[in-house]
Amino acid sequence: MQQLDPTIADFIAHCRHAKALSPHTVRAYTQDLADFSSFATQERSISTVSGSDVEQYLQGLNRRGLSPATIKRRLGCLKVFFQWLASTKAISDSPLEQFKLTIKQVRRLPRAISRKELRELVRVASSSTTVTPKGATDLGILLMATTGIRVAELVALKLGDIDTLGGQVRVHGKGSRERTVFVTNTDLLRKLKAHASARLKVSNIDGHLFVNQRGAPLTTAAFRARVRKTCDASKIKRRITPHMLRHTAATLLLEEGVDIRIVQRLLGHQSISTTEIYTHVADMTLRKALVRADLARLLN
Repeated sequence: MQQLDPTIADFIAHCRHAKALSPHTVRAYTQDLADFSSFATQERSISTVSGSDVEQYLQGLNRRGLSPATIKRRLGCLKVFFQWLASTKAISDSPLEQFKLTIKQVRRLPRAISRKELRELVRVASSSTTVTPKGATDLGILLMATTGIRVAELVALKLGDIDTLGGQVRVHGKGSRERTVFVTNTDLLRKLKAHASARLKVSNIDGHLFVNQRGAPLTTAAFRARVRKTCDASKIKRRITPHMLRHTAATLLLEEGVDIRIVQRLLGHQSISTTEIYTHVADMTLRKALVRADLARLLN
């Protein structure tokens, strides 16, 4: 009988190599399954895990105070894991095939930053070499805020993905899905071309667009740290994260009247319902503008 822990290790290897999932997803699966293994005991046979066991595990997560989003993610991970076991004939059927559990999750509105905050962030990033060693932090910020790419997608960009003549960038998204985003602003395209040209002098087209001081590929954690340091050195009063730049791109595009299906493609959303949440943010901005205008006041 196959035990739980060795099987989890095989599944993680499958996700990393055969499915080529992103390091972020592999890390999340590893953490989630390690937690479930601790609950179910590592020596347990995988064939004895039932839907009841999983339900008890999820109830335990709730008692531990984990958020609905985290619990939902853990359930999704377990479903994928047991589906894989069934597909490899390690078990006859997934114990979660008929498993249904409604997890109420509060849908939070995306947090975007204002145009003023974005200008201040770019100003500091482009002028302070002490805050942003090796430069290019301002380029990364602008690319995220204008194309909506994820921070993991940003640091994964390679020189061969950049087409400065056409103003196109090939993005390697979630689930090994590729998409193209466009850099249409002349100044930003010039900045991108200058940086890519400088990198090509010391690397080939397989080299990463963004690197650290040692010349190694920049990590998501390192870029987050750069944004945090830039924010700390600016006049911005709140904490800014890279993901807020992605939210900003979606919100600004919708505010400028770009069709929601185009925004969906740019962001790499599989479902348009994921993109639709940004329309609420754009509507709130519209409402604030109307309050400021107060057209009825002009009639008095």
